[in-house]
Amino acid sequence: MKRKVGLFLLSVIVLVTLATTLIVSVSMYRLVSEQQDQEIRGIENSLSDRFATFMLMLRAEHKQAEAHLRSVLPKIDADLDATGKTPAQLTAADLERLSREYRVRNLYFIDRGHKIFQTDLASDRGLQFPEGKFTAFLDTVYGRNEATSFGLDMSTVTGILRTYAYFGPAGKDYIVEASTDVRADLERGPFGWMSKYFFEDLFNDAVRSNVYVKQVDIFLGTDAGFRSLIHVGKELAPAIVREVEQKGRYRETAPDGRLVTVYSRERSPAALAREVGDAGPSIGPKPIIRQVTYDTGLALDAVIRVVLGALAVLVVMLPLLYWISARLLQKQLLDPLFSLREEAGAIAAGDLDHPIANTGRRDEIGNLAHSFDIMRGAVRRTILDLKDTNLSIGRFVPHAFLALIGKPSIVSVQLGDNANREMTVLFSDIRNFTPLSEAMTPDENFAFINAFLESIGPVIRHHNGFIDKYIGDAIMALFERPDDAIAASLAMIDALAQFNDGRRARGLGPIFIGIGLNTGPLMLGTIGEQDRMDCTVISDAVNLASRVEQLTKIYNVSPLISQATYEGLADRGAHAIRPIDIVTVKGKSKPVTIYEVFDRAPPAEREAKDRTCALLLSGVAALAAGDTAAARRFFDQALVLVPDDPAALHLLKKCG
Repeated sequence: MKRKVGLFLLSVIVLVTLATTLIVSVSMYRLVSEQQDQEIRGIENSLSDRFATFMLMLRAEHKQAEAHLRSVLPKIDADLDATGKTPAQLTAADLERLSREYRVRNLYFIDRGHKIFQTDLASDRGLQFPEGKFTAFLDTVYGRNEATSFGLDMSTVTGILRTYAYFGPAGKDYIVEASTDVRADLERGPFGWMSKYFFEDLFNDAVRSNVYVKQVDIFLGTDAGFRSLIHVGKELAPAIVREVEQKGRYRETAPDGRLVTVYSRERSPAALAREVGDAGPSIGPKPIIRQVTYDTGLALDAVIRVVLGALAVLVVMLPLLYWISARLLQKQLLDPLFSLREEAGAIAAGDLDHPIANTGRRDEIGNLAHSFDIMRGAVRRTILDLKDTNLSIGRFVPHAFLALIGKPSIVSVQLGDNANREMTVLFSDIRNFTPLSEAMTPDENFAFINAFLESIGPVIRHHNGFIDKYIGDAIMALFERPDDAIAASLAMIDALAQFNDGRRARGLGPIFIGIGLNTGPLMLGTIGEQDRMDCTVISDAVNLASRVEQLTKIYNVSPLISQATYEGLADRGAHAIRPIDIVTVKGKSKPVTIYEVFDRAPPAEREAKDRTCALLLSGVAALAAGDTAAARRFFDQALVLVPDDPAALHLLKKCG
């Protein structure tokens, strides 16, 4: 009962502490958020004050730029008349000279259709001004013969703040327009230091002086959109502009929830002009939008720190009794159970020798650990027996065979399971084995065959094949790729050479083998009856492979491959292969071209066969096409290169 009451009190303490922490955290978050909003509004007002200061600087620079443009525009037109060229005839060099000589940023010539037909700024050439207030202003300039300033504006192409002026020469159908770069002029003028401070420090100081603020900006409305006065080329999204124009203030939250950006309307240019005590530079009725981006995550971080502090206090204040009880519970019950769980995981991962702890305890935990130890021993013995059984079965039924018929193990094999595959069949047989066998006792026969097969079998498996069956001294193996089968054949010849070296060392004579390959469709499966089954391969391709192997005795070459195997090679040039004859084997009505693989031929013999290989291949191709005359020419040429070449003689006979 005491334990239950204590647990109840502990639960109440935890719940009250968590509720108090939650209330304090929410209150703190609201307080910090309200303080942030006040600071943001203060920053917005500060931006207005800073912008008013900037207006003072612009006023002085604009007056100088305006006076300069008014004075040089008539001179530029007079200079143009002196050259005798029309504006359209001016070259890029002419325009560059005029801009440099009269100290203007860019020159433009605008026709009666409000189109720029000549300029030194290639991106603006051909620019058509839409009908509006600006084109109405242009109509008042044509033929007026007076330089007029349009005030400050921002380039719709580059986003650069400029002073523009216009001059309509009397009797001419065009306007001369010139502009200056305000920022560049400020940097060169008496306010150069102030220009750098405005563009680089004045507004950024609001970011440096407030830990919450991450970015501030001022956007001026132009015909092309709202462009930044601080970051050249930066433009405000139209959707944000619409929100600010409708509501006066727009708040945008980043996807991560931390960064919040506030957009708000600036006081009108006229109001700013009144604040600075002068009409200032004419920027027309263009609106101005402020941007302030700040981090609300700092308030959330403060709340998290409060929560973590409260939780730390909660942990420290827990009664010592419950801490001791928890430790005893951990030591006496949970630790042994966790230990059993880890031991079960180790056994499940295959570690059957993992020790089991707590088997000596005289309680329920000890009994459970003891039973678990007995179970582990039984599972270990069963698994070891299964492994030994699978290894033994794998010696009689290749795992590759089971994989081909889609069975994971011998247990799932049923009578009649089969699969159709395109494979390469390899037959190998020892030459003159009968007299060799008669000279040995039965024990010596078995020892000889097993020693031979022990040197050959691994070679086949190493080249992605598997031995389907042993037929006395013969081997039948299967490969999924003809290239692997040929590589295995050549490796068998190398292994046989090492085997013969061992026989010579014991005073015995060498042995020779024949190898035949054929590729084709075959059926792999199980035959027999329910209580006695065998794995086998049924296919005409198997019979042909056996016949090809027997032909190695007649032609005295090995390995021999069929036409199907040759055509199935992925890279026929990887090995030395040449046709040797066209034969009709027993049980077949259609002639089959057989090929010799002579990679392992002696150097002199291989060199001779290499010389005629291409001719023999061409001759066989001609025979296949029915052109016996061409085939005869190829075979005759081969005999000229290598007289009495058996392959050329055999194939020549097929020409009739």
